[in-house]
Amino acid sequence: MKGLTGNLRSRLNEALERHEADILRLSSEIYADPELSGEERRASARCTAVLEEAGFAVSPIDGVPTAFVAEKRCTGEGRSVGFLAEYDALPTLGHACGHHLIAASAVGAGLCLAEVADAVPGTIRVYGCPAEETLVGKVQMLEAGVFDGLDFALTFHAHDRTTLMTSSNGLRVFRFEFRGKPSHAGTDPWAGASALDGVLLTYQNVNALRQFIRDGVRIHGIVTHGGDAFNIIPERASCELAVRAVDPEELERVAARVIDCAKAAALASGTELQVQTGVYAAPVRAHPLLAQRMQSTLESLGETVGEWPALASTDFGNVSQRVPGLLFSVETWPRGTAFHTREAAAAAGEPQAYRAMVKGALAMALVGAELLLAGDDNGQEGDG
Repeated sequence: MKGLTGNLRSRLNEALERHEADILRLSSEIYADPELSGEERRASARCTAVLEEAGFAVSPIDGVPTAFVAEKRCTGEGRSVGFLAEYDALPTLGHACGHHLIAASAVGAGLCLAEVADAVPGTIRVYGCPAEETLVGKVQMLEAGVFDGLDFALTFHAHDRTTLMTSSNGLRVFRFEFRGKPSHAGTDPWAGASALDGVLLTYQNVNALRQFIRDGVRIHGIVTHGGDAFNIIPERASCELAVRAVDPEELERVAARVIDCAKAAALASGTELQVQTGVYAAPVRAHPLLAQRMQSTLESLGETVGEWPALASTDFGNVSQRVPGLLFSVETWPRGTAFHTREAAAAAGEPQAYRAMVKGALAMALVGAELLLAGDDNGQEGDG
């Protein structure tokens, strides 16, 4: 297993010093100009401008307008390592999940590693990944084939401690729409069939199901339409339910049971049911080689590293099921700061957050260099 020479590590540290002002400015500009999922035109353009100036070849992705792939070839043939940027914000909250930090850390890692392209083989890629908050960006990119042939994928995330994400909840989303028969609710309700009853019975059935699901599984949702007037038996009603689980098989088992809950509700209410399948986010699969190397690197940078079994979901999970990958964090904001809150949005613009982002960029560059050099080890550190 090859490590970095002192000279190569020094060159990467010097590269970070040269680019630190650029990545801080990039992150600050994205933070101050939040854009929602799928609308990140300015953030994407800012990232690609910095990468193009550094000699990366930037390519758009058909069908995913705010995504990109930036590539830099090193000296000699070898493996490829990709740094995944995100840059979408949350409605009303802005960057309360720190995606401006994810964007600049990935770009920064690419810039630093590109400066030692003469000393490592292979290919460096930076992926601009939109719409993580709606969990569709990386899924669309996978469908477009942009991760095909990538050997390793690394991404940074904000958190209140330094961690390696060891797992995450997979996610299945379903929209249930019930069609009933309208009637006057006061004079002849018996002539109607309530679509709202279909929604309410679905919730009751799901609540009965909770006794029979494993610990850690989540089922949650909202009513998206409940009728149009109190004196009309609802002809149309709908709800959206999500199922989360770490284990893919349990996720599918519970998802099937939830669909059965809705079917039973339709039968009991005398309504018709339409099922629409929504987002699917796969559980994160942390690659042991990457976890080992990243932990060693973060510890060498003065960090104490813990595990992060995430309860939330991310479309990075879909990538990690196809490409050896790792999501990690460096302590970004005060302990106990919750994601997707105004407190997180404020903390994400503080100096501590930017210091964590810079350290995350360096860590990815260092691990990326090790992975490219390890490609000379007769393929002994493959996908595993």
